[in-house]
Amino acid sequence: MKLALLALAITTLAGCPEPNTTDSVAVNTENTQDTYLGKIEYQDQTITKASAAKLNRQIDLQRASQLTLWAMPITSFYHSYNATKKNLGLNDDAEPVIGLYEGYDAVYPFLTANVTTPYTISIVDLSATGPLVVNIPEGSVFGVANNAWQEPIKEIGSGEKETLLFVGPGQDYHQDFKGEIIQNNTFMLLYFYRVLGTGEDAEKLKTAVTAYKLSDAANPPKTKYLTFNPKPEDKVFIGTAPEGMEYWELVNAYLQKEPMADRDRFFYAWLKDLGIEKGKPFNPTAYQKEILLEGVKTGMAMGQAIAFNKTQEKFASSLYGTDSGWEDAMAGMNPKIDLETYSMFNERTSYTFEAVTTSAGMVSRVAGKGSAYLGSYYDADGNALMGGNNYILHMEPNPPAANFWSITVYDIANRLIIQNDTKRADLSSRSEDLVTNSDGSVDLYFGPEVPNGKESNWIQTNKDESFFVYLRLYGPEQAYFDQTFPMNKIVKTK
Repeated sequence: MKLALLALAITTLAGCPEPNTTDSVAVNTENTQDTYLGKIEYQDQTITKASAAKLNRQIDLQRASQLTLWAMPITSFYHSYNATKKNLGLNDDAEPVIGLYEGYDAVYPFLTANVTTPYTISIVDLSATGPLVVNIPEGSVFGVANNAWQEPIKEIGSGEKETLLFVGPGQDYHQDFKGEIIQNNTFMLLYFYRVLGTGEDAEKLKTAVTAYKLSDAANPPKTKYLTFNPKPEDKVFIGTAPEGMEYWELVNAYLQKEPMADRDRFFYAWLKDLGIEKGKPFNPTAYQKEILLEGVKTGMAMGQAIAFNKTQEKFASSLYGTDSGWEDAMAGMNPKIDLETYSMFNERTSYTFEAVTTSAGMVSRVAGKGSAYLGSYYDADGNALMGGNNYILHMEPNPPAANFWSITVYDIANRLIIQNDTKRADLSSRSEDLVTNSDGSVDLYFGPEVPNGKESNWIQTNKDESFFVYLRLYGPEQAYFDQTFPMNKIVKTK
């Protein structure tokens, strides 16, 4: 029986073809492989030393570019803090000063600031002040408190008087504090509000907030307000994050000061390879410096590409209408960033490239509440809005804003209100001299020279400087959410 089985096995094997090793192990018969990075060279299946070096450099360049996008919120925040201190002449990080900013010159340093309403702003380093008490006044004020990632940690706008305690990472506080305790996950804190009303009561609200260190709670000092009103000869420091090595110095400053969020562990690993590591001095090698400089240059270009050319693929709710030429400046972002299944990377990058601070009110979906922001970056022909050209925007009657609407022009290079001879960067339904057409529509003009008889509806632009435009709707109405209000493209004229 055993002999029979053995004979059968031998017969079966004899009928099988010889094993073909090339079926199980692929043999690369060519020495190169075409990729989007060019040709990659192999010796049989082993990558050559030269191609490996080329790919490792590309890995570092790509990571430096993506790190630029990742860090946009914090670099903008940290740089704004430094600029604010210089503009207000502050030397003591432990003093919780509040700044007042109103009008063209005053709001200029802040990314895509609104000229129409006054700002009451404070940027605080909780590691210097310790826990901070902030008393919000009763009345019509609207704002937010943000952490260093520009994520909202407290909405301001209930209309009621509120006593808040902002606590930094790992800081102690009195457990019996009478008020709302807000745990900030970064030491850097920004809180601000705008007064949307007018008149004497609104004027008082600008300086109605009080702030002091918790350690001074037994005998609070008088809140210090500083009005920023620069003179023509003053040097003004802007909040636009710098490029070059200064960008990475801001990233390093954040890394050394703040706790690491779990979601960022891989990014910290990338930074470590490029010479930025927590607890160690930032002293990049020549190679690391070269990669960082190339990465931030490309990263900034990527940031503009994402922000000014939103697509339905990346931003599901980014475009207003089917072909209006206007995009949601918030890019459909949830300001909390961290959703159940992912954290919003594209949306955060897009918004923080061109603006600063976020709040739930900015993405309110309740008619008549909050605010809405639409941006336009190209003309009706798809070309850049260039300061040497003349343009017209026809605003249809009754823009869907329960409170008021405004149009503001910003320069592309810094994303700040445009600097011009007229010292006017915005027009709004509150503009006293705005001329409306007989049907209630409004024609707005942009260009280097005022069109004949249109000065009241004109914003001056600058030759050799491209720009973009924001439409703000305060109290956006249902026609905005339904996208039934017709928005027109900005048209180049002769």
